[in-house]
Amino acid sequence: MTIERRLDNAIRKKYIALRRGFNKPVIGIMGMLGKTSVIHMLSTILSTRGNILSGNTGTGNWQNNIHNLEQLNTNYDYAFFEFAYYRGNNFAELLRLIKPNIGIITNIGDAHLSYLGNMIKNAVEKSAVVKYLAQNGLAILNKDDELSSALSDYIATTNIVKYGLSNGSDFHAADIKFKGPKGMSFILNGKIKVNLPIYSIQDVYNTLAAIACAVNLDFNIQEIVDILEDKFELSKGRGRVIKINKNYILDESYISTPRSLSKAARTLIGFKPYVDKLSLIVGDMVGGGVNTEEQHLNMGYFLSALPIDCLITVGEYAQFIGKGASFIHSDMKHIYHAKNVDEILSIIDKNLTSSAAISVKGLGSAAVHRIAKKLKERK
Repeated sequence: MTIERRLDNAIRKKYIALRRGFNKPVIGIMGMLGKTSVIHMLSTILSTRGNILSGNTGTGNWQNNIHNLEQLNTNYDYAFFEFAYYRGNNFAELLRLIKPNIGIITNIGDAHLSYLGNMIKNAVEKSAVVKYLAQNGLAILNKDDELSSALSDYIATTNIVKYGLSNGSDFHAADIKFKGPKGMSFILNGKIKVNLPIYSIQDVYNTLAAIACAVNLDFNIQEIVDILEDKFELSKGRGRVIKINKNYILDESYISTPRSLSKAARTLIGFKPYVDKLSLIVGDMVGGGVNTEEQHLNMGYFLSALPIDCLITVGEYAQFIGKGASFIHSDMKHIYHAKNVDEILSIIDKNLTSSAAISVKGLGSAAVHRIAKKLKERK
């Protein structure tokens, strides 16, 4: 079934009956970054009270959500639906069928929206999960994401909760501290100290979104924090840190986009006080728009200003990241283009010092596994 295929009336009625027969929380999530991590955090919390229905995270397409809807039954206590935005009437039809009780937006503001004539219209399209909420549904919005926050004036529900880094948010984080390999800490709502194995500001936002949702599902804030501190770790490919001797692999191996690569690079910089060398290994980006080469060059320009010691690119378009990164010349900075993982391992072998942080972005879990094996073999 493609996203352009319309449901016939019999199938539509079947799905409507499935949804109406499920009177427990249905949680929908959209955004350009952080969807999987929020779902994983919420699953960690909610699984302490019941069974969770969740599809394959990272694949919020029509097929995956329809498959998820087909599994909906009273054996589950909570259901998650992840939506990757795509145009077309079918997307609206899908959301009308699922009608989440709670809609979470991680972030939708992005630089490429600045030249569009109607930013809010595009924002609403990219966050339609809060447009098609069930009656009296709850919208959880990122207050610091300008377009996400502005949605509160353009959606029907008045049941809105916002999260962010300012005191004006319903759920906010302050006194944020990065502790390198030990993760991050912050003060939640000016009262509760939170310590988690997370390594980026984006994951602080993800934590706030998950807490906001869980509180509205009758969890106590301190209970939520205790569960996360005891049980949570980042998913593979979404920033989990692997320690091997004095080296750290930052597993960002899930597909690379301009926004997620920027996040991975900033996270890597946070490890600088703890190691001798920073290395970034990156593959082709997706979702960069029509000017693919230019998008990769621009990312390289951005990376050129960061204190990354070694940049390794892999892929047809990733090589333009390397070209852009060479914009600022430095004898201390090394830029390589590899054809495959074998060449990556050879470059690592030549450049690795006694301790390093290596971020692997967009190359898949197999590449992370081989790099980890290489580090374990080194004395």
